[in-house]
Amino acid sequence: MSFSMFFNFEKVSSNIIESAIQHMDDCNTLRESGMEEEQINMEHFTNNLYHGSIAAVFIANLYETSLNTILTRRLGIKDKKILEGYNSEKLQRICNRYNVDYGEIQEEHSYKTMKSIINLRNDITHFKINDIGDGHYLVKGRPIRLGKTTGCLETLFSKHFMEDGYQETINFLSLLCDKCGLLLNKDCEIIDLDGKGSLCEFIVDKSSVEE
Repeated sequence: MSFSMFFNFEKVSSNIIESAIQHMDDCNTLRESGMEEEQINMEHFTNNLYHGSIAAVFIANLYETSLNTILTRRLGIKDKKILEGYNSEKLQRICNRYNVDYGEIQEEHSYKTMKSIINLRNDITHFKINDIGDGHYLVKGRPIRLGKTTGCLETLFSKHFMEDGYQETINFLSLLCDKCGLLLNKDCEIIDLDGKGSLCEFIVDKSSVEE
């Protein structure tokens, strides 16, 4: 008897995010003697920038992969144009199919927090300009210029910001699944098979688990 196998890339993303966050801290600023303004602690900031960028990219990946899993595995949609579309269109399609209020779910705190991470991912992926102002040293409060992200560099690339963004992404996916009669299964394996039962994918039908 053969079994079906599944590549749960959401699990890969989660592992990468958690590993990256473990290497971060909240020590991006310092005030040296004789300086009027707090400046960026370059040693800590460059480390947090590196690992924070990895975390942001894979938080966005976790979200999109989860949407695609719902579309392909739970709704049976295999149209490549749909799967290559915008995440907003995918979420709206999912909400429509499960009779979930699309506008209402976008007002959730978890969704807005997750979107702030995705905006950050987009800003660094489609980086526009490297000019961040004048001065002899980098002071706190500088934003990513020409980006959609709200916030300053020392906050965006901090352990607290990434931890919160990751947790709220999980919270939003859990909420979406619950409203759709699905279940977020974080205990699946990266490569899993259905020989042991229905809990072999990152997102499963709640009814099949209850049975």
